[in-house]
Amino acid sequence: MSCRREDHLFRMVKPGSSGIDFTNSIIENDSINVIDLENVYNGGGVAAGDFNNDGLQDLYFTGNLVPNILYLNKGGLRFEDVTQAAGVDGNGRWSRGVATVDINHDGLLDIYVCATLKRRAADRSNLLYINQGPDAHGIPVFKDMAAAYGVADTGQSTMAAFFDYDNDSDLDLYIATNEIVDGDFPNAFRPINKDGSHPNTDRLYRNEGSDSLGHPWFHNVSREAGILEEGYAHGLAIADLNRDGWKDVYVSNDYLSGNLMWVNNGNGTFTNRVNEYFKHGAANAMGNDIADINNDGLADIVELDMNPEDNYRKKMMLNPNSYQTYQNIDYFGYAYQYVRNAYCTASLLPA
Repeated sequence: MSCRREDHLFRMVKPGSSGIDFTNSIIENDSINVIDLENVYNGGGVAAGDFNNDGLQDLYFTGNLVPNILYLNKGGLRFEDVTQAAGVDGNGRWSRGVATVDINHDGLLDIYVCATLKRRAADRSNLLYINQGPDAHGIPVFKDMAAAYGVADTGQSTMAAFFDYDNDSDLDLYIATNEIVDGDFPNAFRPINKDGSHPNTDRLYRNEGSDSLGHPWFHNVSREAGILEEGYAHGLAIADLNRDGWKDVYVSNDYLSGNLMWVNNGNGTFTNRVNEYFKHGAANAMGNDIADINNDGLADIVELDMNPEDNYRKKMMLNPNSYQTYQNIDYFGYAYQYVRNAYCTASLLPA
């Protein structure tokens, strides 16, 4: 199978040729099903990076009911499953988003895995696989040091991003959360929780560094930084959206909760200014990405809705609109949302 886009030709490489046969299979039963666990089909993540420093991009897949898998790139679009030797199978977690970073500055790429869905907090603590370097066979070996680094977060994590929010030249950590709370219908209008008490609140960890430990450690500074507003996060992107020299955070939230645009105030705090920057967003917001699409020097945002493939199914699945809905949006301070993919180009940005 091949697909042509302009002057490029893309060829589908079959598993028998590539060696990549990962399948994130979900087998439903009386306790694992979409009725009891609404986020059961939210999927996993994939990361690309050179984990053994051989100049080739390797692939790491996260699984839900199946182990995570690390494929080493052997060249020529051939990959080898080295998960067991590398020690990165996910430790039985229901894994979701994954981020790669050289967090200890040793020249080796590390892996941060978001865990979610399971009932016990200990069963959904996030993993930080620190790269110990290659073994005698050239396979990178990892050690989970999330607790030692202070980032064994036990919230319902869906994505994570490392970035320097306080401009102190080390990498901090933002974790996006998506948790279906019992008795809390996500599409029911009510006052927005902005005090950080809701389980569906993202977290910000500041890199404190460490001279005694020999590696960085992190401290949860969500409250003091103002990251206190709830949301059902699916997408997370970092960029300096207003070009003031400080990294901002954009989060795509599902259901009634509006998307979050955390504008960095430059003093260690953030303010959600999504209603000032955007007229509307995607209603069932999924992934997003930020790039200068039209080469005008400004950051643009692409955000995907959970949009059906054809117009008939879209109309069949569309929630009813009403005047009362818009009245409630205004009354409770929610953002305007529509069931459509959104492409937001930057123009004159608010101060």
